[in-house]
Amino acid sequence: MKKKDMISASILAAAETLFQKWGIRKTTMEDIAQEAGKAKSSLYYYFKDKEAVLEAVATAQAERIIRIVREEVEKKKTAREKLLTYVYTSFRETRRAITLYEIARGEMRATPGVLRKVIDKYHALEEEAVEEILRFGKKRKEFRIIGRHDISDTSQAIVTIMRSLIISLFIESDDKKTIDQIIALLSEGL
Repeated sequence: MKKKDMISASILAAAETLFQKWGIRKTTMEDIAQEAGKAKSSLYYYFKDKEAVLEAVATAQAERIIRIVREEVEKKKTAREKLLTYVYTSFRETRRAITLYEIARGEMRATPGVLRKVIDKYHALEEEAVEEILRFGKKRKEFRIIGRHDISDTSQAIVTIMRSLIISLFIESDDKKTIDQIIALLSEGL
């Protein structure tokens, strides 16, 4: 890792820690600089402003979620197992991603551009991962009902359902018992 990348990573780690501890609005660039052990002016060499830091932190979390999900999915043999593992792991890792959770809860309504950018990137990565599972299942004749041309639409539908559940369960109610029951139902069936 290059020195510039290491410094950038340390700034993002400091920002993530502070966003989780104090929230996004209360965290300042000065706080991030102090936590990272850098001068405030040096932060601006790496990031234009706090929104750029937030975008980088949230993007890193989204990419981390997708990476973990893909690693877990890869371990499974059947398309059905892969899809259920995708759903379960995605829910679990999204719950752990505190900064994305805080953004989704509306703390950053003042900067919807940052939110939209990160969410759009994340959804594209999700749809790509689900499409791979569906193609795998179609090739193995596990998902016979899905036509070759329906894979993209089906992937979008699955990701949309998951988004709706995540918004409803994590953001609006945060009822951990219900969330766990739904994840079990989705991943294990009745």
